[in-house]
Amino acid sequence: MNFSFDPMTEDEIKALNMVEDGIYDFEVVKATAKTSQKGNQMIEMQLMIWDKDGKEHVVFDYLVSIKSMMYKIKHFCDTVGLEKEYLAGNFDVSQCEGRRGKAHIIIQAGQPNPAGGMYSDKNAVKDYVMTDKGAVKHESTKKEDDQFKDSDIPF
Repeated sequence: MNFSFDPMTEDEIKALNMVEDGIYDFEVVKATAKTSQKGNQMIEMQLMIWDKDGKEHVVFDYLVSIKSMMYKIKHFCDTVGLEKEYLAGNFDVSQCEGRRGKAHIIIQAGQPNPAGGMYSDKNAVKDYVMTDKGAVKHESTKKEDDQFKDSDIPF
């Protein structure tokens, strides 16, 4: 029996899991409070984005509490409806989860790996983008409470 496949180049394989530069809808799937390598407060976020064909992709982003990154924190808060929390200068990281909006996604060139070689290119968030209508209404696609709704479980 033959094993058949369509050969692909390394670049074609890498491109399968990335999206081209553009504006994409996102939802924050997970947000975790962390400390950056330089000791600054940081939120690590796992975003689900959808490409033009509706295919899901995961992109990680980091909001770091330093002056040079305040634009990104402000734009994130403005985009997802956390403007009041931004102005207060403090919010619970869990408030990020389930938030939706639009983000400018780019392809970030691979960086040197300290262990040798290079990391692969990856998608990254350049910035968060307001829609013409303002912040996207906070509606999570998570349905945890509805897990057993209308099920046939007899109890």
